[in-house]
Amino acid sequence: MARQIREAHLAEKIATNEPAVRARVRCIFCKCDATDSRSVEHIIPESMGNVQHVLPPGVVCDSCNQYFARKVERPILESPMFMHIRSGMEVPNKRGRIPDWQIYQGVHKPDYRQMGRFLCKIGLEALAYRTLNVASSNDEIVDTKELDQVREFARFNVGVDWPFTTRTIHPINAVFIDDEMHYELLNEFDILLTGRLECFAIVSLFGVEFAVNLPTRELDGYRVWLEANQFRSPLYAGKNSS
Repeated sequence: MARQIREAHLAEKIATNEPAVRARVRCIFCKCDATDSRSVEHIIPESMGNVQHVLPPGVVCDSCNQYFARKVERPILESPMFMHIRSGMEVPNKRGRIPDWQIYQGVHKPDYRQMGRFLCKIGLEALAYRTLNVASSNDEIVDTKELDQVREFARFNVGVDWPFTTRTIHPINAVFIDDEMHYELLNEFDILLTGRLECFAIVSLFGVEFAVNLPTRELDGYRVWLEANQFRSPLYAGKNSS
């Protein structure tokens, strides 16, 4: 089986992991000074196959990092649907263990609100990752009031459900070829800026694409973008073309 590469390589779409040098850094969720934080943040959990795309210490403070692991990521990872997928694809958790899914557990989807919080968490972190090398990007994200609702929903469970789109863009076990190397795509993400001045986080998990609008709960702009781009995923279409 082709398991040489287990995640998407986004070198052409995502900024490098080296952050700009800052005297101070604040958490993008709670806004507290996080200069002394030590833990890196995996944008998509390791248990979904992501070992490469992480945020440096402080972008998400230690307290928020631990909260997300327990209260937001764990319920998704332990949901029957993702347990089934991770077991079938032999995706280990951070301790190297393959999930032990049993047929009696079923394949029920995660709770909609919980999934929305999970995607909003990934989305805001993807935005931070995308702009790591932009001077003052940390302050920009923390101080942008238009992002307060999404950060409060993800971190503090405040507000009504945050809507998201979902569609399959490739089979779970699809094998891709690049320069004679065979690999599977477990996860991908990118940020889509539309002509309507919207900012969507586009996330693919095991071949299913999700989209969330970070500044608002409106999704019409994504539908308009898809129609203008022959319904190609932004993950594969020309960079935010319209």
